[in-house]
Amino acid sequence: MARRIFEFRCAKAHISEKYVDESVTVIQCPHCTNDATRLISAPRISLEGITGDFPSASRAWEKRRESHMKYERKVGISEG
Repeated sequence: MARRIFEFRCAKAHISEKYVDESVTVIQCPHCTNDATRLISAPRISLEGITGDFPSASRAWEKRRESHMKYERKVGISEG
């Protein structure tokens, strides 16, 4: 089974995160030792406002492209 980080809340409203299998729905609260149930949380992603791209993916692509262009310019200068 895949393991992920999930949020859990107990009856005393303590919220904690734990890295568990997807099948786990109840854990022991680390603050008060009561049962804590898994919460449905909003995903933590951010999209660029106009294009809807993932900013980190766009930046990574730009860096790779810039690096590749520098390499091509260097190779072109030395050959020509």
